Amino acid sequence: MKVIKFSAEWCGPCRTYDPIFDKVSKQLVDVEFIKCDVDEDENEMVSKYGIRSIPSTIIEKEGKVVHRFLGSKTENELISIIMNYAQ
Repeated sequence: MKVIKFSAEWCGPCRTYDPIFDKVSKQLVDVEFIKCDVDEDENEMVSKYGIRSIPSTIIEKEGKVVHRFLGSKTENELISIIMNYAQ
């Protein structure tokens, strides 16, 4: 399972969400966490996932998007969302 966060350095809400994403990534070591800077990615992943707003987070399982959300989440909210798809 992959959790992909789309953000940019200039985005205030993205900067707020970064430490939460990082903390959860250290707790859930069996999940692959990926950060995608929309300004540096040359839009390949942005286009692939149809990202139009940031921060956006995609949960992908077995090659399919199973969940996506906009904005930031608390640590507990993010863990809860991920764990819904971990089984």
